[in-house]
Amino acid sequence: MPIDGESGPRITEVPVEGIDPETWRRRIVVGVDGSHGSRRALLWAAHEAKERALCLDVVSVWEDPSAEPAAALRDDPLRVAGERLKQALDALIRAGDVPDHVITAPVHGPPGSRLVERARDARLLVLGTTSISAPEHPGGIGAYCLRHSTTPIVFVPTA
Repeated sequence: MPIDGESGPRITEVPVEGIDPETWRRRIVVGVDGSHGSRRALLWAAHEAKERALCLDVVSVWEDPSAEPAAALRDDPLRVAGERLKQALDALIRAGDVPDHVITAPVHGPPGSRLVERARDARLLVLGTTSISAPEHPGGIGAYCLRHSTTPIVFVPTA
Protein backbone atom coordinates (compact mmCIF):
# COMPACT_ATOMS: atom_id res chain seq x y z
CA MET A 1 0.00 0.00 0.00
CA PRO A 2 1.25 3.47 -0.73
CA ILE A 3 2.35 5.53 2.22
CA ASP A 4 1.55 9.20 2.73
CA GLY A 5 3.09 11.25 -0.06
CA GLU A 6 2.70 8.52 -2.69
CA SER A 7 -0.28 8.22 -5.00
CA GLY A 8 -3.05 5.72 -4.36
CA PRO A 9 -5.07 4.75 -1.31
CA ARG A 10 -3.95 5.78 2.18
CA ILE A 11 -4.37 3.25 4.98
CA THR A 12 -3.85 4.56 8.49
CA GLU A 13 -4.58 3.19 11.96
CA VAL A 14 -6.57 5.87 13.79
CA PRO A 15 -8.13 5.74 17.26
CA VAL A 16 -11.56 7.37 17.54
CA GLU A 17 -10.14 10.49 19.18
CA GLY A 18 -7.69 10.90 16.29
CA ILE A 19 -10.31 11.22 13.53
CA ASP A 20 -10.66 14.77 12.25
CA PRO A 21 -14.21 16.22 12.15
CA GLU A 22 -14.51 16.21 8.34
CA THR A 23 -13.45 12.55 8.07
CA TRP A 24 -15.69 11.67 11.04
CA ARG A 25 -18.78 12.72 9.06
CA ARG A 26 -17.63 11.19 5.75
CA ARG A 27 -17.10 7.55 6.79
CA ILE A 28 -18.53 4.15 6.18
CA VAL A 29 -17.73 1.99 9.22
CA VAL A 30 -17.42 -1.77 8.77
CA GLY A 31 -16.91 -4.30 11.55
CA VAL A 32 -14.59 -7.24 10.84
CA ASP A 33 -14.20 -10.37 12.94
CA GLY A 34 -12.49 -12.78 10.55
CA SER A 35 -15.72 -14.47 9.47
CA HIS A 36 -16.91 -15.01 5.90
CA GLY A 37 -19.78 -12.60 6.57
CA SER A 38 -17.47 -9.83 7.71
CA ARG A 39 -15.26 -10.28 4.61
CA ARG A 40 -18.32 -9.88 2.38
CA ALA A 41 -19.39 -6.82 4.39
CA LEU A 42 -15.88 -5.36 4.03
CA LEU A 43 -15.89 -5.75 0.24
CA TRP A 44 -19.38 -4.27 -0.04
CA ALA A 45 -18.46 -1.33 2.23
CA ALA A 46 -15.21 -0.70 0.33
CA HIS A 47 -17.03 -0.56 -3.00
CA GLU A 48 -19.65 1.77 -1.54
CA ALA A 49 -16.99 4.05 0.02
CA LYS A 50 -15.11 4.20 -3.28
CA GLU A 51 -18.28 5.01 -5.25
CA ARG A 52 -19.29 7.76 -2.80
CA ALA A 53 -15.73 9.11 -2.29
CA LEU A 54 -15.97 8.41 1.45
CA CYS A 55 -13.46 7.15 4.00
CA LEU A 56 -13.66 3.44 4.83
CA ASP A 57 -13.28 2.87 8.59
CA VAL A 58 -12.40 -0.81 9.24
CA VAL A 59 -12.88 -1.81 12.89
CA SER A 60 -12.08 -5.00 14.81
CA VAL A 61 -13.38 -5.03 18.39
CA TRP A 62 -11.58 -7.00 21.10
CA GLU A 63 -12.43 -7.78 24.70
CA ASP A 64 -10.33 -8.76 27.70
CA PRO A 65 -10.25 -12.51 28.34
CA SER A 66 -12.55 -13.68 31.11
CA ALA A 67 -11.24 -14.68 34.51
CA GLU A 68 -11.76 -18.36 33.69
CA PRO A 69 -8.55 -20.47 33.68
CA ALA A 70 -9.17 -21.55 30.07
CA ALA A 71 -9.07 -17.88 29.03
CA ALA A 72 -5.38 -17.74 29.89
CA LEU A 73 -4.69 -20.26 27.13
CA ARG A 74 -6.22 -18.05 24.43
CA ASP A 75 -4.22 -15.78 22.16
CA ASP A 76 -3.76 -12.14 23.12
CA PRO A 77 -7.04 -10.46 22.05
CA LEU A 78 -5.37 -7.22 20.89
CA ARG A 79 -2.97 -9.21 18.71
CA VAL A 80 -5.90 -11.21 17.29
CA ALA A 81 -7.81 -7.98 16.50
CA GLY A 82 -4.72 -6.58 14.77
CA GLU A 83 -4.34 -9.78 12.75
CA ARG A 84 -8.01 -9.62 11.73
CA LEU A 85 -7.46 -6.08 10.48
CA LYS A 86 -4.36 -7.13 8.54
CA GLN A 87 -6.21 -10.03 6.94
CA ALA A 88 -9.16 -7.76 6.08
CA LEU A 89 -6.89 -5.21 4.43
CA ASP A 90 -5.04 -7.95 2.54
CA ALA A 91 -8.38 -9.23 1.20
CA LEU A 92 -9.37 -5.70 0.24
CA ILE A 93 -6.14 -5.14 -1.65
CA ARG A 94 -6.47 -8.49 -3.44
CA ALA A 95 -10.01 -7.56 -4.51
CA GLY A 96 -8.65 -4.32 -5.98
CA ASP A 97 -11.59 -2.15 -4.96
CA VAL A 98 -9.83 0.04 -2.38
CA PRO A 99 -11.20 3.51 -1.59
CA ASP A 100 -8.77 6.43 -1.58
CA HIS A 101 -8.88 6.77 2.21
CA VAL A 102 -8.98 3.81 4.61
CA ILE A 103 -8.57 4.00 8.38
CA THR A 104 -8.43 1.06 10.77
CA ALA A 105 -8.56 0.48 14.49
CA PRO A 106 -8.54 -2.37 16.95
CA VAL A 107 -11.15 -1.17 19.45
CA HIS A 108 -11.35 -2.43 23.03
CA GLY A 109 -14.66 -3.23 24.73
CA PRO A 110 -18.04 -4.89 24.20
CA PRO A 111 -18.44 -5.31 20.41
CA GLY A 112 -21.99 -3.96 20.03
CA SER A 113 -21.51 -0.79 22.03
CA ARG A 114 -18.07 -0.10 20.56
CA LEU A 115 -19.36 -0.45 16.98
CA VAL A 116 -22.29 1.87 17.74
CA GLU A 117 -19.88 4.38 19.30
CA ARG A 118 -17.40 4.19 16.41
CA ALA A 119 -20.21 4.57 13.84
CA ARG A 120 -21.72 7.66 15.50
CA ASP A 121 -22.25 10.34 12.82
CA ALA A 122 -20.95 8.04 10.05
CA ARG A 123 -22.89 7.65 6.81
CA LEU A 124 -23.30 3.88 7.29
CA LEU A 125 -22.43 1.00 9.60
CA VAL A 126 -21.90 -2.19 7.60
CA LEU A 127 -21.96 -5.66 9.17
CA GLY A 128 -22.04 -9.19 7.86
CA THR A 129 -24.79 -11.60 8.78
CA THR A 130 -24.07 -14.60 10.95
CA SER A 131 -24.16 -17.68 8.76
CA ILE A 132 -24.84 -19.21 5.39
CA SER A 133 -27.76 -21.18 6.87
CA ALA A 134 -29.44 -17.95 8.06
CA PRO A 135 -28.15 -15.19 5.73
CA GLU A 136 -30.89 -12.79 6.79
CA HIS A 137 -30.09 -13.02 10.53
CA PRO A 138 -27.96 -10.17 11.90
CA GLY A 139 -26.73 -12.10 14.97
CA GLY A 140 -26.44 -10.81 18.52
CA ILE A 141 -24.03 -7.96 17.84
CA GLY A 142 -26.00 -6.87 14.79
CA ALA A 143 -29.23 -6.93 16.78
CA TYR A 144 -27.59 -4.79 19.48
CA CYS A 145 -26.50 -2.28 16.82
CA LEU A 146 -30.02 -2.17 15.36
CA ARG A 147 -31.47 -1.33 18.77
CA HIS A 148 -28.89 1.29 19.75
CA SER A 149 -27.41 2.94 16.66
CA THR A 150 -28.70 6.15 15.10
CA THR A 151 -26.49 5.48 12.07
CA PRO A 152 -28.12 3.61 9.16
CA ILE A 153 -27.03 -0.04 9.14
CA VAL A 154 -26.51 -2.33 6.16
CA PHE A 155 -26.34 -6.09 6.72
CA VAL A 156 -24.51 -7.92 3.94
CA PRO A 157 -25.70 -11.54 3.66
CA THR A 158 -23.09 -14.28 3.60
CA ALA A 159 -24.61 -15.99 0.56
